[in-house]
Amino acid sequence: MVKLKTARQKGSQFELDCEASLKRIFFDLKRLYGEGMYRGFDLETKNFLKVFECKRHKNFSWNELIKYYNKLKERAGNKQPFLLFKSNRQPVLVMYEDYESILVRPFEDVFKIDFIKHKFRKNDKII
Repeated sequence: MVKLKTARQKGSQFELDCEASLKRIFFDLKRLYGEGMYRGFDLETKNFLKVFECKRHKNFSWNELIKYYNKLKERAGNKQPFLLFKSNRQPVLVMYEDYESILVRPFEDVFKIDFIKHKFRKNDKII
């Protein structure tokens, strides 16, 4: 019997995957865990001045994505916001701003690295 994942588990899994992928280029990337709910984003870098919100849903509307991005942009302050999102059986996409235009591109095109799944050790640290 296959155990089904809840929406919360899928979202947490996606955050961990985003963290594992981005840590390869942003060495100071930090996952905010519960604090992210209050700060308005899930991952941040200190030295690179970037924040990342990770959204994993069955499907999205463009209006919904723009609302998420505008909220992230408002809470990012002086840091560059990136909205990473994924729908079922679709690639990971990134919404970000470049010269006052909002762009949506595949993760691999934006960061020039492959999106990877995280691995666990016994103490749940990413390896």
